[in-house]
Amino acid sequence: MAKHIQRGSVSRLLCTMVLSSSLLACGAIEPTRVSVQEQTAPEVFSAIDRPAQQYHRLSDRAPQQALFAWQALAIRAYLQQGEPDKAEALLAQLPLNANTPTQQAIALLLQANWAESSNRPELAEQSLNQLDTAALPETGLSLLLSTQGLLLEKQGQPLAAVRQYIALHRRLSGTEADHIRERIYRLLAEQSPASLRMAQKKDDGEATRGWFELMAIVNNQALQAAPRQWQLESWSQLYPSHPGAIFLPPMPDQPRQALYQPDHIAVLLPLSGRLAEQAEAIRTGMMHAHGGQGAQLSFIDTNDRSIDTVYQQVQALGADFIVGPLLKENVEALLALQPTLPVLALNEPAHKPELTHTYYFSLSPEADTVEVAHHMWEQGHRHPLVFAPDHELGRRIANQFDLLWQQLSGTPATLAYFGDKDKVEQDIRAALATSAPPDSNGRQVQPGNDPDWVSATNAPVDALFLVTNATETQITLPYFHLVQDSQGAARLPAYVISRSYVPEGATVREFNGLQLADMPWMLEASPQLKEEISESWPQASSSWLRLFAFGHDALASLPQLGQLRASSEQLPALTGLLNISPDGTLQRSLQWAIYQDGRWLPAR
Repeated sequence: MAKHIQRGSVSRLLCTMVLSSSLLACGAIEPTRVSVQEQTAPEVFSAIDRPAQQYHRLSDRAPQQALFAWQALAIRAYLQQGEPDKAEALLAQLPLNANTPTQQAIALLLQANWAESSNRPELAEQSLNQLDTAALPETGLSLLLSTQGLLLEKQGQPLAAVRQYIALHRRLSGTEADHIRERIYRLLAEQSPASLRMAQKKDDGEATRGWFELMAIVNNQALQAAPRQWQLESWSQLYPSHPGAIFLPPMPDQPRQALYQPDHIAVLLPLSGRLAEQAEAIRTGMMHAHGGQGAQLSFIDTNDRSIDTVYQQVQALGADFIVGPLLKENVEALLALQPTLPVLALNEPAHKPELTHTYYFSLSPEADTVEVAHHMWEQGHRHPLVFAPDHELGRRIANQFDLLWQQLSGTPATLAYFGDKDKVEQDIRAALATSAPPDSNGRQVQPGNDPDWVSATNAPVDALFLVTNATETQITLPYFHLVQDSQGAARLPAYVISRSYVPEGATVREFNGLQLADMPWMLEASPQLKEEISESWPQASSSWLRLFAFGHDALASLPQLGQLRASSEQLPALTGLLNISPDGTLQRSLQWAIYQDGRWLPAR
């Protein structure tokens, strides 16, 4: 509820400021002749452009409706001239002429301003607490913010004062704005990086967040030159128009190629909860890549915790690099905090801001699909059929392939989906049907009103991409062979991604001739390391081994990230040949293998 000051209470409060009656003898001042226009009530917070004594004389001769405004201006002028005693005398009269809530608010603000400049912080705070800010005119907010800032400084609350000055700076221009900016910098320069990090709030605006982030970097004397440069480059990208940018050291026109050698890496993983097993596999891979050498590793559990809280812990630890988080929504939440530390996120959000020191790494099936589309095009196929399970993941992968295929060929792929196992043969026959007439766009044909049919093209398909896991592949691939054999047609070359991987050993005859795109680690790469891991974790599943390789490559690739981003080089790794796209995404070139009687052989 708004606070409205009572005229009687304000009068009693301000009467304590009255000096002897001789000081109140304002009428003794010789009045000057003024025009009618000058006696028109001015704006209380307009610029002070004449001596205080002149405002004072004008208030003595002003009509009743203009008296308050001229007295307020005289008080402001006396305070600006450094004459608080003369301002005090007029302050005693001001509330008597305050007839509206706005005038009452102005009277309290001027009293607080006088009390602050007279080193009476308790009275200043009392006045501000009574002030109804909603009744204060917009033009008075600058004086309010300035008074609050100065009072907080005197009360030993520099960071709270800075928040007032940041709000004030937005309202000023020219020399006044420059002076407030210098004051902000001076106050923040005296704070420790830890106190600046702890002072940040979730609802801070960009200006406040930018100041606190910048000065936490600048004030951190423990930072080595390279991490300091990474963080300042990130800051300048995140806050390109921030008023604090004037205090940045000279920056190169183009960011330097980063050679990441962090001292302390914070790894954000869901180490408890339903994804604890997967996180532990990633953690094990990182620890193996680390080998006890180099930077300190701090593993932070993200399960059931807000990323705001996790990031505060990262800052409190003094980490200079972040790896993670793992979940897409957590990556998005971290990016929303605009961290200035370099980040290697372990997932890809929908929107990936192109920041110099932000990278993305994932094992998403969509990323594998890129490899399949390019490989099938290079193999000479021009009319592929994509056969996918009718669920969210299946449709997502199929649509991703179709998008890539259109970029390569200019024409769409044929997409078809299957549902129940009992209908697989029917779905496959519909997918292979090429006699149905296309519509005007050449696709979206639905023969037999089959709801599982999605699209077709005029030309016969010449290759098959199965968006299936190993069990689904064992079910669907024999049906494709059966239908093609019954039609006297040659069997289509079939391609799959890592979801269809089966370990070597047990023969799955249905897989013979199947071509697989997968990480080298799961095929023939690093046999010595694989033997070592198998001895330590003999029960490790294929999915565990993949996540081990993922964690291993995430940590092992850190020193090369900057070089990879600045060039077209590739880094051999367990998960594939790594390169980095302009937006910072680690892309994997996979290895191709063909299945034959229980073994995955290199595809020619």
